[in-house]
Amino acid sequence: MTDVYDEDPLAYYVPVSPGVYRPTIHVQGAWQETEQHMAPISGLITHELAMHERRDDMQIGRICFEILGMIPLQESTIHVETIRPGRTIELLEATLTIGGRTIIRARAWRLAKSDMSAVEGNELPAMPGPDDTEKLDNTLEWPGGYIRSLQAQAVPGGRDGRRQVWLRTDCELIDGVPAEPIAAYTMLVDTANGIATRVRPTELMFPNVDLTLHFVREPDPTAIGLDTGVTFGPTGLGLTSSVLNDVHGPVGRVEQCLTVRNFPTR
Repeated sequence: MTDVYDEDPLAYYVPVSPGVYRPTIHVQGAWQETEQHMAPISGLITHELAMHERRDDMQIGRICFEILGMIPLQESTIHVETIRPGRTIELLEATLTIGGRTIIRARAWRLAKSDMSAVEGNELPAMPGPDDTEKLDNTLEWPGGYIRSLQAQAVPGGRDGRRQVWLRTDCELIDGVPAEPIAAYTMLVDTANGIATRVRPTELMFPNVDLTLHFVREPDPTAIGLDTGVTFGPTGLGLTSSVLNDVHGPVGRVEQCLTVRNFPTR
């Protein structure tokens, strides 16, 4: 059963009440048509984390999402609490429930802002900008409303297991609600696991069970750059690792733990 908003706003979610959202068709997942893609729901959770007991003197440095099961394409509720308050360091926890079941738990470290420009330095590799790319049609490998909502541009020279891709979308995160910049950026990042596939997704399953982002500054959501490599181990473990870029350069990293396995036999 799905609970997709019956109109078609150019947004991933429609607000119902505080912390409660209804998905649109643009959220539809790639593995099953009755699930939500992890990318937009991670953006929605990030927005709720960023708005929780908002402090302009602090910033989110890391978010770890634990995916406890398939994310039904239904009305979604997010609850956020501060589990480690502090003057310079705080730990927040968000819980996503659907139909009374807990589907995702996310924890975010919120850290104090201070002027460290005198010692600023970045060892993360920068990828070529969005202008030095060619169109990539993700729908050739992946179905679903979320994938159709994207515009993808690939840096020439990519291959199976290794690719650099810039992503944009015309969809807002929340219909009629300005998203926090970190949320508007995060809402596309989970796509990393689908842009440099080692094996076609019609031949093998490799969903991620988590999504862990580290930031070194607030990202600019104008365009999301994913410098991605995919590794499969010999016993069914996999890892998708990406350096995150925006139009100003590298902004952090993201890791995704994969379960690599054959499709179930009927």
